[in-house]
Amino acid sequence: MTYKREPSRQPVAWVLVADRARARFFQSAWPLNSKLDEIATLVHPEGQAREQDVLTDGPGRFAEFAAGPHSGEPRTDHRHRTAMDFAQVVVERLEKGRVSNAFGHLVIVAPALYLGVLRQTLGGPLAKLVDHEISKDLTHLSARELLPMLKDDMQLNPAKS
Repeated sequence: MTYKREPSRQPVAWVLVADRARARFFQSAWPLNSKLDEIATLVHPEGQAREQDVLTDGPGRFAEFAAGPHSGEPRTDHRHRTAMDFAQVVVERLEKGRVSNAFGHLVIVAPALYLGVLRQTLGGPLAKLVDHEISKDLTHLSARELLPMLKDDMQLNPAKS
């Protein structure tokens, strides 16, 4: 009789704390212990910019299938577009860590809009490593301030199975 079992996971956790403009990567032992080390930071300046500072003053021209060329506003607004662009970069960094077996558990902390975009962008193997998702904007906190908040939230909302 054979049993299918999950491969053992690295006892290291990465904590991603991100929004549309900045992503901070932390590392800790799993379950989260008393130490949280910042290992990388990615910055996306366009995510902080206001829409009117990035776009031109008039509506653009574009073409859609079966509608032909026309002018107007694009279907994706500035906030979602910058979130999607930056999510691609963040997920590429996470995927490099997964492939190199740098972590076995992932905690994602992000505001609701960005968390949703990240969920859509994560690939299957990477999504399996996500143990907790926290829908808050905590990018402004230091590692020392962040750790107790993470522990509290993780106790209130146990890991998904």
